[in-house]
Order: sequence, then structure tokens, then C-alpha cells
Amino acid sequence: MNKAELLNWFLFAVGAIAAFAVYTSYRKSAAIIQPARKSAVAYNPDQFRLAHETIDFSTADGVRLRGWFIPAAGGETGRTIIFCHGWCSNRGETLRDTHFLAEQGFNLFYFDFRASGESKGSLSSVGYLETRDFDAAYEFLKVNRPHASETVAVFGTSMGGSVAIYAAAKYPELVCVLAENTFLSYNKVVANWSWNRLKTPYFPLVAMTLFFVRRKLKADPEPYSPVYSVAGVKMPVMFINGDHDDLVPMADADRLFGMCPSEKKQMWVVAGASHGKCAEVGGEVYRDKVSAFFKEHMPEAGPEKE
Repeated sequence: MNKAELLNWFLFAVGAIAAFAVYTSYRKSAAIIQPARKSAVAYNPDQFRLAHETIDFSTADGVRLRGWFIPAAGGETGRTIIFCHGWCSNRGETLRDTHFLAEQGFNLFYFDFRASGESKGSLSSVGYLETRDFDAAYEFLKVNRPHASETVAVFGTSMGGSVAIYAAAKYPELVCVLAENTFLSYNKVVANWSWNRLKTPYFPLVAMTLFFVRRKLKADPEPYSPVYSVAGVKMPVMFINGDHDDLVPMADADRLFGMCPSEKKQMWVVAGASHGKCAEVGGEVYRDKVSAFFKEHMPEAGPEKE
């Protein structure tokens, strides 16, 4: 084989590798912003004997969302917690882990983010577009449930935790925020997911994947990351993270905690918990700590008077 033939084979190999990298990155970007939808909400309030209303509302950009409003046991109060679920999840899975708070005197407001559960929409942005969903949910609550909106807190997990941090910075009237398994930045969690779950190296595949994500969304989700908004969180905040979390390692969780300027902040590390498993692993201790946090920072309010 002469030099010209060797060069041709070399160029062909380089081109094939480049084409494979582009194709793989494009497919990965689709998996991120168009994840398999868990449209079947496996857990619902009836399973936990909770009164509820199924609600529908729209975002400013026209996406129809669905959720539940669950009054506190004994009747609607002036204390409501808005829940934000994680990526590739839905409101039912969050209800499964947090329904016990209704017995503690809190109204619970769950909704599916766009492209999740029973909500409309086809794109998930892991935090960027979902901030619009929270805005719509909060506005719906204030307009349609004024008594329940007297005291409002937010509880977010993973992607929902990033939205909760955003909300806490944007709406200072929120009384407290609980952020569980909350990533530091969009780019970092995509890199962690790609390497730890798929063994995909950052360069060139993750970098190219992020490029395609930005192209498809026509925006960069990174500026909506908690690392950029946590400085605005002044109200009481509780961070929860598992010490076996491969998507949000403790170094990232500790850094986010350190960046938060709140004078009333706390971190609870759940030993042995991986990403999204703090409630399951924490069990009764988890329920007690979460209940205590909201009871401490949300003032008492009696049932709505006729």
C-alpha cells in the first residue's frame, strides 16, 4: 500500500470517527431534551386518601400544564408548598415521597413540568424552560387560591431543585425553600450524567452534545443554573443530598451550600443515598426532618373560614 492509499484510509477513518461523534452527540442531545415521558402517573392522591382537585393552567409561552391542589388534612389552610419534580419524572413520584406533609397542616400543590407526566409540550430543558412552568404555577395559585397563597414555600428535587433555587431568588416573598439533590450547574450535571451513566468523555462528545442542545432549544440553559441564582436566596433554605449521588457529588452540593447567603441555611447528608433516593433511604428520619423544616419556617394558619 503506497503513501497515497495510506493517507486516504487515514482520512476516511478520521471522517468516520468524526461522523460517529456528531451522530452520537446529536442523539444524546435528543435524549436530554426529549426524554422518555412517564405519562402514566403511577401515584395519585386517592391512593393516600387525600382530597384533591385536578387543575390545568397554561404558561406564558402557551404550554398547557396539569397538576393537583391538595388541601391540608382537615381543610385548606394559608400554608402551601409548591413541589417541583425531577427530570424524566412526574408529579406522582414526588407525591409518593412527600404526601405526608398534608397531615402536618400544609396544602400541597403538585404539577407536571412541560414534556412530563400529563402536561403538554415536547421539550425538557432541565431547568431553563421549567422556570416558566413554575412562574405559571405560582401565578395560578395566587389568583385562584388567595387564602392558600398567604404563606408559600417551594420544594424541588434535582431539576426541580434548580427551579426551586431560581424561584427563591426571583420571589423573595416565598418563606422558605427545600432543595434536594440539586445540581450546581447545567453543564456540570450533563457531564456527570454522560460519564457516570454512559461512560461518555467530555471532549468531544459532551461538548458537542451541549452544542446541539443549545441549537435545539435556541437558548443556553446554563445561565439558569443554581450556581448563578443561589446568591439571591435570602430566606431559610434546607439542602438535602445523598453521599452516594453520582450526578450531584458532595463537592458540588457543598459548594452550592457555601455560595448560598441565607443566614438560616442547613444541609442534611443522607448516608447511603444515591441520586433521587433520599426519601427512600432516609425513611422516617427524612419525613421528620422535612416536616420540622417547614413547621419551623411557615407560620401557623387555621382552616379557611366561610
